[in-house]
Amino acid sequence: MAIVTRWDNKKQTIVLLEFESEWTWADLEEAVQKADRLIGSVDNIVDLIIDLEGAAIPRDILTGAKNLLAAGEARPNEGARVVVGANGMLQTIYQTLQKTMTNDVAGREVLFAPNMSDARAILRGLALDR
Repeated sequence: MAIVTRWDNKKQTIVLLEFESEWTWADLEEAVQKADRLIGSVDNIVDLIIDLEGAAIPRDILTGAKNLLAAGEARPNEGARVVVGANGMLQTIYQTLQKTMTNDVAGREVLFAPNMSDARAILRGLALDR
């Protein structure tokens, strides 16, 4: 599996998408569909951690990301999204998408964390504010 999608905790409040070194847009589409099913299987707010540490990023990242964002809306109980392991280039690409695709990104903003521990800490803090 190029992208492993699973619950990150027993409370089923966080879905983890773990990217392996090589993946395709088809792999990502399958992972997003699985995450969507997990989120839809519970009534509580579900946050996402997207772990890109060690993953290769396709050359067509801008086009692929645009297509992904334009594909649909977030579920009503979908919470925050935290990306782990995104380098400066990926963060810049996200900022560009945020400016050019304002309507598609609205409600699906992304936070960045340097590691899994920080990502989980961010989500714990956000959960306290809900």
